[in-house]
Amino acid sequence: MARRFDRRTTVRLAWWALFVTLLLGRPRLARAQHRTILDYGLAAGSTALLMADWSQTLRMADNPRHWRELNPLLGPHPTEGRVNTIAGLTVVLNGSALLLPKVPRRIWYAAVTVVEMVAVAHNLSLGAAIGF
Repeated sequence: MARRFDRRTTVRLAWWALFVTLLLGRPRLARAQHRTILDYGLAAGSTALLMADWSQTLRMADNPRHWRELNPLLGPHPTEGRVNTIAGLTVVLNGSALLLPKVPRRIWYAAVTVVEMVAVAHNLSLGAAIGF
């Protein structure tokens, strides 16, 4: 039963990610937007923090007796497969934010950076190291 729930949840998340991407920024409209080094820096920084959080979450998934996950999409004790699926979708969605118009794109990357900085710092304070 748990395997079926995981698959259903993953499919729902993939559809939501596609819906949000299409709703917020259609590629043909955003293609003409000029992107600066700031945009690419924000994209790279937020993606690096997502990857760090991903690696920490994998460590937490390997030690369910020691740590609990706070992300409601993952649940308190996620499997490695669930972590990889959700984190992979998150990284893809974050990369697709480059297709957004200038202001929403920068708000997106600033928000992701702040949230992930807090998450990674919290995980480090609990002893979860960064690294795959």
